[in-house]
Amino acid sequence: MKEKKETEQNLDEGTKKREIIMYIKEHKTQLLFAGVSITVVLTTVLGQKNKNMIIELWNSLKKKIERGSLYSSKWFEKASLEELETARKSVQQDYNNPRLDVDYRSECWNLLKRIDNAIGIIKWGGKEYGYPVHSSNGWYLPSDD
Repeated sequence: MKEKKETEQNLDEGTKKREIIMYIKEHKTQLLFAGVSITVVLTTVLGQKNKNMIIELWNSLKKKIERGSLYSSKWFEKASLEELETARKSVQQDYNNPRLDVDYRSECWNLLKRIDNAIGIIKWGGKEYGYPVHSSNGWYLPSDD
């Protein structure tokens, strides 16, 4: 008796599953539009409530995209002298820390070279590089005075 009821329940469940699958197959476009429209309505409502925060987030993301991620080539092009010098100090501290991993410290060394090159480009921008020579430092040095 119990076995008959269990088999009938299994058959009923199987037919219900097939009916649900058939319904989904027949009405998939309507279900898709309903799901999309519900999502649009929810995002519109939440967007209107948090409009100012979304604008601030968008502006900050826009600035980060324009500047590039930290230590990327785009960042080196856009960074100011102060930013480069503060970045150099923090990387120099990591490089001098003997407790850190040797591989990380070698990456810091390579990064220090890149930062120094960027600082040199900003400081020497447009000037011709000349060695600091004066005749007061030795008889063999020319006098540019």
